[in-house]
Amino acid sequence: MDTIDNTHMLPSTPYPQTSLFFKGIECLLAGIYAATLVIFAFDTLPQPIKDAIEEYVILAILALFLLGSLFFTWRWHRRERAGRGQSGRIHAWLQGLIRYGLAFTISLYAFGKIMKTQLQPSMDDFDRPIGELTGYRLTWFYYGFSYPLILIIGVIQLGGCLLLLYRRTRLLGVMILLPVMTNILFINLFYDIDPGALGASVFILVGLLFLAWVDITRLKAAFWEVVDRLPNIRLGHDWVKHGVRLLPFVAAFSVIQSFKTEHPNDTVLRGIWKVERFARNGQVLPANAWLTDTTAWNRVYFSGWQGCALSANPYRYDPTEGLRGHYDFDSTKHTLQFVVGPAAKTNRSDTIRATLSNQTAKTMRLRGMWRGDTLDMQLARLR
Repeated sequence: MDTIDNTHMLPSTPYPQTSLFFKGIECLLAGIYAATLVIFAFDTLPQPIKDAIEEYVILAILALFLLGSLFFTWRWHRRERAGRGQSGRIHAWLQGLIRYGLAFTISLYAFGKIMKTQLQPSMDDFDRPIGELTGYRLTWFYYGFSYPLILIIGVIQLGGCLLLLYRRTRLLGVMILLPVMTNILFINLFYDIDPGALGASVFILVGLLFLAWVDITRLKAAFWEVVDRLPNIRLGHDWVKHGVRLLPFVAAFSVIQSFKTEHPNDTVLRGIWKVERFARNGQVLPANAWLTDTTAWNRVYFSGWQGCALSANPYRYDPTEGLRGHYDFDSTKHTLQFVVGPAAKTNRSDTIRATLSNQTAKTMRLRGMWRGDTLDMQLARLR
């Protein structure tokens, strides 16, 4: 006789009692996401209605949500301790609100990427020197360079949000969204993105961490308590195996250290220098000489192991108009050798040899020879 699967008829396991702190975090997050829906609902109203509603009314509604969350937490905790109420059902509703609030908020940013209302640089940024771009504009310019990358990030966010909406897959959704949102939070924080975006990313990350906390038992079982079926490799004493585990880090450090030794990174000259006075063969060049002479340099760029560049144009650097190569600076002898171009090691005529004098943190004088001409430049540090 066929057996009947009646596991769905078994009573569910009661939700364990939780601390006041856990309930408070859960209620506050649910209140925040409920308040978020009110804010976006307000933004969809016609402009005349929004103008008629004072801003303090919206703030009062938000404060009401938060105060209500605190009061509900206190009352709920007391009823649970007294053995009254259905805490499991309350948890289900609150965590459901958090999951749906997260899905809505993250999807807004995801569709903004896909539908090109986010990470789209302003056209004037294309004609600005990169050094003048703020962190906000630099981020938008960088990510806006590649729509496929933006599309991939948006699709990952939407996929994670979809997984959040099912209880069976919500933990997988959290694991997908956590690294993405952590990266976005760091970008918002360290690149001085709009404070509103920073606050939103903080609340999103806190919500995801809370859902991970809810499933901490499953996480421990998956990442800590799992039994490895591979046989144990014995290397004698335990300290030997611990030492072997350090080998990848030691090897990686050694490779980078070797690179730094072969490519010394100058920190004394590193920066952007303005040529305040330029004399060639004893003749001082006029300020507008760069308009017709690409060797009437106005800027000197020292970039350490990345090389050096000379530019006549004082407003932008164009590789076709300037010189670029690598340089060696001896701080003890105050000598500088600038080899122009990658193949110039065998071309002595394209090597500038100079000495530095009157050197301070902000100014210095550079005198040398290049292609039979004497050079005398007074430099001032710009950056």
